[in-house]
Amino acid sequence: MALAKAAGALALASAQPNDHVVNLLTSSAEACSLGGYTGSSPSSDPKGPLGPHSWPESFKPIRRVKFTNTDEVLEIMRPQAKDGVPLIIEGSQIIDVEKWASLSHVGSLLGKRKVLVKRSPNSKFRYFDLKKNSGKFDFRQPVEELQLAFDEFSAESEKIFAEGSSSKMYLQETLSGHQEMAEEFSSWRWELPIRISHSCGWGLPDSNELFVGMRGAETPLHFDERENLFFQIRGLKEIVVFPFVDYPRLYPFPTTHPCDRQSMVGSPNEADLEAFPKFREAAGHYAVLKAGDLLYLPYGWWHWLRNLDDMAISCSFWSTTPPTDLSQGVPDSFSEHMLTRVRRNLESMLAGSTPELLNETMLNLAKSLEEKKESDETVQQVRGLLGAVKIPLAK
Repeated sequence: MALAKAAGALALASAQPNDHVVNLLTSSAEACSLGGYTGSSPSSDPKGPLGPHSWPESFKPIRRVKFTNTDEVLEIMRPQAKDGVPLIIEGSQIIDVEKWASLSHVGSLLGKRKVLVKRSPNSKFRYFDLKKNSGKFDFRQPVEELQLAFDEFSAESEKIFAEGSSSKMYLQETLSGHQEMAEEFSSWRWELPIRISHSCGWGLPDSNELFVGMRGAETPLHFDERENLFFQIRGLKEIVVFPFVDYPRLYPFPTTHPCDRQSMVGSPNEADLEAFPKFREAAGHYAVLKAGDLLYLPYGWWHWLRNLDDMAISCSFWSTTPPTDLSQGVPDSFSEHMLTRVRRNLESMLAGSTPELLNETMLNLAKSLEEKKESDETVQQVRGLLGAVKIPLAK
């Protein structure tokens, strides 16, 4: 039933209430570490690479292909993008990874310009946006955001490492407007990302984001609403991804929370399966990215990343997904991907003028559906919304 799916969209309505869930909503430190799958192999070298985690047998490796020429890659990418499934292309050479192996090269590119640097008291760098706290959650930001030059970031990272602190540093900078990197940009091989985007029906790449982080720094599970060609420039990075349609199994924060688009599960290797039991059913895919790998990360796919090497560097090439063409009317059937987008939009619409009451609204909706209260105002509202886009109730 579409209504049941809509009611289950809000993670709070399906998560088992416990202190962990409460701590997550307020970003308390107690939420940061819980048991899960087997850990990674430690490195005997204090600055050597970490070993990747061991994942359940149900998780599958992300498909890999070797770059031969652009036309052959396009033939592979078109059906891959149509199905919305990740792919790793080895050896595309979009960026000269040998130059970027030297951190002095990165420092010379960015110079003294201040860039966004995040500092976490632990290894986790959960994204948040305080402007999105329409639900008025009592939320404390989990990381400190700073503006530092690259040399300052590098020196502070070295200091943290030397002190043996549990803190981590992570640089995340949008490259738009970085005129000082014009010569570097001109050396990038733009043909491949541009032709992939055109061939797959996306908008042209319109934004790049640079990521540089200490060994062990991880980005908790989240999804982006754009197509992403993710290029690994330096070092090793571990990644686990889950399909967008696993939305209810990933327990997203409410759309009215500062951590909208983030999973309350956080780290797949530390999943609290008591609080989030449906996560057991999520379809994980994993890989270790090395310098020169280009990962296609489709719209909506949940992803968790962790630096295995110190000062691992990545760059995203973002493209927009064109809106669904409704010029010929609303389609007679919807894919599971589209139904997931509808589910998310329903949650936002139900928040309406009282977003701080969204959780109560969703819980009451679930209860009304269970008790078959067809006259309930929210049930009728959701039926009307689903009817407007011709989604049959059987869905």
